[in-house]
Amino acid sequence: MIIVNHNQDQKNSNGQPAATDDSFDIFLRTQLQQQKSYLSDENFSAGVLARLPKVKRISRWRERLIIIIPLVAISLLVLSQHSLLAFAIRSWVLLSVISFADFIKITLELSVVMLMAVGFWSARKINLF
Repeated sequence: MIIVNHNQDQKNSNGQPAATDDSFDIFLRTQLQQQKSYLSDENFSAGVLARLPKVKRISRWRERLIIIIPLVAISLLVLSQHSLLAFAIRSWVLLSVISFADFIKITLELSVVMLMAVGFWSARKINLF
């Protein structure tokens, strides 16, 4: 069974889809086509913007503290759910099973990632991007 929306299928004399309320469409079309000049508000907007309170800047160390305290708290919460001894044992087993060549490869890959992070941080500090 196919349901056809008749409003979309019908065309008016201009070839445009026919609307259910033609008077509103005509009104809307004429309003949008008319050239509107700037509506003067007698500096009302400028006055409102001038009366807005100044933005309070917090110091850089407070900003970092706001980030660091939740980060440490959440990290401690996550770490408290895991056994550090089990992590140490798994790490030791991984290091004892891995070959020396694979260990060097992983070390070099991590070094490249850390150097890229330092390079990115340095570039941000000197405003390269």
